[in-house]
Amino acid sequence: MDVEKEAREYYDGPIGYETNAFVKILVVDGCFIIELLRKFTYNDRSLPNDPIFTMSCMQQFLRHDLILLENQVPWMVLELLFNMTMDPEQPLPLLELAKIYFYNIFSNSLPEDILSSPPHINFTDIEDIKHIPDLLRRWMISLIEEVEDSPQTDNWDSSWQPILSATSLVEAGIKFERGTSKSILDIKFDEGKGVLKIPPLLIQETTESTLRNLISFEQCYPKCEHRFTSYAILIDSLINSAKDAEILGKKKILDNWLNPEDAAQFFNKLYHNAYVYEYYYGSLSSKLSRYCEQSWPKWRAALVRNYFNTPWAILSTIAAAILLILSFLQTCEVNLNGGRARQKVDLQTLITTSIDHYNVVSIVVENYVSDCRS
Repeated sequence: MDVEKEAREYYDGPIGYETNAFVKILVVDGCFIIELLRKFTYNDRSLPNDPIFTMSCMQQFLRHDLILLENQVPWMVLELLFNMTMDPEQPLPLLELAKIYFYNIFSNSLPEDILSSPPHINFTDIEDIKHIPDLLRRWMISLIEEVEDSPQTDNWDSSWQPILSATSLVEAGIKFERGTSKSILDIKFDEGKGVLKIPPLLIQETTESTLRNLISFEQCYPKCEHRFTSYAILIDSLINSAKDAEILGKKKILDNWLNPEDAAQFFNKLYHNAYVYEYYYGSLSSKLSRYCEQSWPKWRAALVRNYFNTPWAILSTIAAAILLILSFLQTCEVNLNGGRARQKVDLQTLITTSIDHYNVVSIVVENYVSDCRS
């Protein structure tokens, strides 16, 4: 099978170009992509007025356009053109050039972090790569450090319950932590510590389109793992309001370049009309639900939230507790010294008096702290 005929089979429906015109489009577009990746990787700025590298917004727009499914050049065409134009002084393979160019499409990772990581993608599988979005999917999946869960496939939608929002999870005693994995898909929950680890995600103007195209590819291509669709479902459950987005932002899980309201809407509409027959966070969701049903984490979280959420609150609580103890001892002494004739101390009165003293002292301390902070 010749290259031109094979390339046509990558597209849905007939291509309205005759052979020469179609081949010309593939060659021109393919050579542009390869040259772009090379110049970016090797920091080639031989043309001082090159608008692609002198305009600050151009790289963001180019990355966005290269992810759109309707703009794809088959990967096998890119590989063929790359091998025909190899430079001995630029030894990196096309796969590595693409990884470096798209290194910060989901986060603000440094390119050195990408170069220092091992090539998780098996180079023997390159022939199966369809295009750039497929490469990015495989890359993100390959970077998952440890596969803990097998996907739920048997009627998962009838038994699955969405996890609580970030705000509700915090109230249930769950702590959020910025994950260290290089894949945004690598979300883990430590049930023993009650810590949900989520890798950072950069939210900018082009993030929605990027994720939508990856989800669309999963929906349309047969036997394609629904990894990004599952990710969208999970994050949508976590973020229902601007407050939820703010919680994740404070933990540096969301690097939000939009306002909090737009970030919440962004996730709420991300996977509309998408269907999942393999949900990859089913086990994680079950662990979260079990943890939220426990009482002690909720009480502990409420205690920390109400009395130890700031240094001033801690100081106020400690001071009030000390004064409560002193007040209790003083009340004991007064009652014991004044009531020896009756040989008995009214314990209920003692406790009530001490609590009244505590309430008064607590109000005084809180007012003092408020005055100091203002």
